[in-house]
Amino acid sequence: MNFKAKLSRVAIAVALSAGLSSAALAQQTSSGIRGTILDPAGAPEAGVDITVTHLPSGTRRTVTTNEDGNYTIQGLRVGGPYKVTIDSKEFEDQTLDGLFLQLGQFEKINRKLNSNDVEVITVSGSSTGSYYENIGASSYFGEEAILGQSGLTRDIKDVIRANPLVSVGTGGSRELSIAGNNPRFNSITVDGISQNDNFGLNGGGFPTQRSPFPLDALDQITVDTVPFTAKQGGFTGGLINAVFKSGTNEVSGNFFYEKIGDELAGDTVDSRGNDTEITFGEVTYGATFGAPIIKDKLFFFGAYQKLDIDTALEWGPAGAGFPNDTDITLDEINEVINIAQNVYGLSSDQVGGFEASPVEEDESIVAKLDWNINDYHRASLTYQYNKGNVTANLTNNNGTLTLSSGFYNRSDELQNYSAKLYSDWSDNFSTEIAFNVQDVDNGQVSFSDIGSVTIEEVGELESDVEFGTDPSRHANKLSSKNTTFRIDANYLWDDHNIEFGIENQSLEVFNIFLQNSKGTVVFEGLENFRNGLAASYDYQNGIANNPANAAAEFTNDTLMLYVQDTWDINDDLTLSLGVRYERFSSDDRPEFNEASFARTGVRNDATFDGRDVVLPRFSFNYAFNDDVTLRGGIGMFAGGQPNVWLGNSFSQAGVNSGQFQAQDVQITGADITGVLPAASAAIPGTVDELLASGAEGVVSLLDPDFDIPTDIRSQIGVDYVFDIPGIGEQFTWSTEYIYTDRDDAPHWIDVSLPGISQSPTSGGSTALTATGQTLYVDDDENRDLMLTNSSGGRSNIITTSLNKSWEQGVSMSLSYAYQDITEANQGTSSTSQSNYRFSPQINRNDALLGTGRFETEHRLVASIGYKTEFFSGYETNFNLFFERRSGRPISYTAAMDRGLLEFGSDEFRNAAFSPEFNSGNYLAYIPDVNDPNVVYASPELEAELQASIAQAGLAGYAGGFVPKGAASEPWITTLDLSVTQEIPGLMEGHKGRLIFIVDNLLNLVDSSAGRVKTSNFGTFRLYDVDTLDSQGRYVIDRVRDDSTAFDSDDSTWRIKIGISYDF
Repeated sequence: MNFKAKLSRVAIAVALSAGLSSAALAQQTSSGIRGTILDPAGAPEAGVDITVTHLPSGTRRTVTTNEDGNYTIQGLRVGGPYKVTIDSKEFEDQTLDGLFLQLGQFEKINRKLNSNDVEVITVSGSSTGSYYENIGASSYFGEEAILGQSGLTRDIKDVIRANPLVSVGTGGSRELSIAGNNPRFNSITVDGISQNDNFGLNGGGFPTQRSPFPLDALDQITVDTVPFTAKQGGFTGGLINAVFKSGTNEVSGNFFYEKIGDELAGDTVDSRGNDTEITFGEVTYGATFGAPIIKDKLFFFGAYQKLDIDTALEWGPAGAGFPNDTDITLDEINEVINIAQNVYGLSSDQVGGFEASPVEEDESIVAKLDWNINDYHRASLTYQYNKGNVTANLTNNNGTLTLSSGFYNRSDELQNYSAKLYSDWSDNFSTEIAFNVQDVDNGQVSFSDIGSVTIEEVGELESDVEFGTDPSRHANKLSSKNTTFRIDANYLWDDHNIEFGIENQSLEVFNIFLQNSKGTVVFEGLENFRNGLAASYDYQNGIANNPANAAAEFTNDTLMLYVQDTWDINDDLTLSLGVRYERFSSDDRPEFNEASFARTGVRNDATFDGRDVVLPRFSFNYAFNDDVTLRGGIGMFAGGQPNVWLGNSFSQAGVNSGQFQAQDVQITGADITGVLPAASAAIPGTVDELLASGAEGVVSLLDPDFDIPTDIRSQIGVDYVFDIPGIGEQFTWSTEYIYTDRDDAPHWIDVSLPGISQSPTSGGSTALTATGQTLYVDDDENRDLMLTNSSGGRSNIITTSLNKSWEQGVSMSLSYAYQDITEANQGTSSTSQSNYRFSPQINRNDALLGTGRFETEHRLVASIGYKTEFFSGYETNFNLFFERRSGRPISYTAAMDRGLLEFGSDEFRNAAFSPEFNSGNYLAYIPDVNDPNVVYASPELEAELQASIAQAGLAGYAGGFVPKGAASEPWITTLDLSVTQEIPGLMEGHKGRLIFIVDNLLNLVDSSAGRVKTSNFGTFRLYDVDTLDSQGRYVIDRVRDDSTAFDSDDSTWRIKIGISYDF
């Protein structure tokens, strides 16, 4: 092997190992260089000057090797090219040109000096900010990968999905799950600025409705799941770190325009397989600009992006030509609208319709200043802005049709400010100081100003129709401000690189969230709707009927300390040992509820104040030779759980708000457009009267003994660089195993239930079914939902990847991941009610383990790129992305009727479910033929149910309950193509770029391929239970036929065309 090939091979091996070794920098905006300089005899050479120059900006740093010949330089700009000069007073100098640095990584440069002529080495290959690299669970994406991504949304998720552990969900929010974890548990930072939804309302993981920054503003991106450096914190999912571009001494930038529309998309099909046309359109445009303000001193970079969308509805009345049919017919929906307008006097705007084309917008701005103060200090200032909206509460299943008055706009306005100072105080000591502010205002504005109306049991299939303000949008407003101050320090002591730091984070929250404050009315059947007889009326509000009096307002502070020692024992072995400490504090407490305490014996005013966690980390990296590297580690991780879970304790203390429910209420139009039904004198006039009567409703509280949830993660991996004769050199293969033990995972229980509280609740009891299932009976209207801990969750993950680039312009990355994940409660919601309701269980409060909701058991990813010049001087780029993954888990449940326990006295009525546990989230008991634990409402139902059980593959569970997550959604197959062609520009050095992206290429080739089907809540109802007989046996009165929903957007090919002008 010649010297140049060997150098390139070593560089690849070092880059691979650095991706998961302790050499990583944490959540940083910079890169670094370190190494050892030896004299010709191989002894450490002290006093050698190492000068690093970033050529595009003229940024220059110089350090001197210590007595052990070691040096380290931190806080360098990412990218390059860099020039590194090794200046020895005794031996010949050496220069390395063309060095590119990756975000958050130390480039290790060890040199042995000699007495020969000056040696100039051009460094290339894996260190050049290449297209991308997959290194097991870690990935790096350079500018080419970002620009060449084949997705339609200009979202960072379209780039990082090439990582085998990154799974991007379907639908509008495009949930981002990493290594099978809850999307809310990730950490996303750009330029060190948090891009997280710190409060936890958005399913997409961002504090905004879409990616909050222009994609063209990004320089590099990294993804990691097990970064063992003690610097890293604030997540138990995955870590996504990126950096914005910076200005240089050259004026550069681009502007672009891209379009998607129905004219360049396939005709979708409805749920019955019939072709359906949908009109939609999407336009994105923007620009970037970078320039020097003072050459070699002060630089500016800015980016702007705007998105305009005309959306289309996917569900509508049966026969109305929508991609998916609800069980409601066109005649039935028109009858509902007619009654609402003519009987109740509501306007067309107040009722809405089933045809609507909501308009959505999104705007992003980034502005950045970089200042080279001198050779020892540099600073940067960054401003980021985003504002956008998404239309929500659209119909998404066949059982309920929501009219347009039930829609609402989710809008967010984000402003981020960041200031950083990078300083070298000596050859051995450097610091990075950062101050960041994230300011978010969230609005949820309904399309209507009236209360909520639901008409149940409409039509033959007894489905629902909804109109009016969504119950959770009656009073809903959020603002948060997250302020962070951080100091990171690096000290080189002999051959130990010691890093330590401190960070303080303060999150201020103001949140109004009151369901039903405008009144929520439910009618059973069209006739009752016509006659004004409501089955139920729900109302909740703050003191004096003012929602603001029930607002949650609190501040949480987190202090974080860390220290880490990275020890280069020799050129082959590096060890890292560190520890991280996090302490939580708050001066705010929920208002104490004496009645709740009397019921449960548990105080409701606990917070995270005074709780702390110690997180040790260890990792190693051993290079057997130039080709094989073994790496691994073990460590504890904490963080990422949304603050809204704690906020529920403030907004639902039970003393600043009250709720009321009445049955069989006469309703008029004035009652729907007002607040309280005037026709029913039995309903109190104000919340003050409700509270005086003891009707607190739901009380959310934190377990006083709550422990901060942690993950203990361990990893072992191997990287191998090899050649295949006749095919190519320097293939890179990585494989690894990751085990996670989830300790103290979050779980929600009703602490007022018998057997859970210190004493049984007044009037409470339980009923035991013939299957051994416990159903709780409680005629009290109050519920006390407590966030506590569970144990037993774990995950086993295996990844393997193969990467190769050829000089002919071809690049390839193949990867596969296997996941085996168990958990008790998926924590998919922002409210304690929903987290309690929608976790499938057998007995209500149990922390029942089962397959994780976000597990992707198998995922195969392939990315292939080809770069050539069909026209001299003008590149053509082809990028193909392929993904095949198994569907998310599904749990089979029994739909228990809300009047299930009607035997005995009236106190048993509604007892199993009202008001908090969802009746469709009890795991299904699988009856055998002639099963003694069930009876059927009609003889033919048993044969029908047995056929359904056999078809679902559940016969093996007969005589017991089906496990959580026993089934799964269909597999998803994706194939996307991106083609870009450079064209001449208007001036020398300028070029245009034509953009052509095909989303779902499989569907373009074969209309029956590339289809996506999902389940809305991860559950299928197997059958209905109407009641229990006197022996506690289920009385089954209906066999359900739940199935996956057809996702027309993700199942139809679409083409994006665009143009970019680069200068």
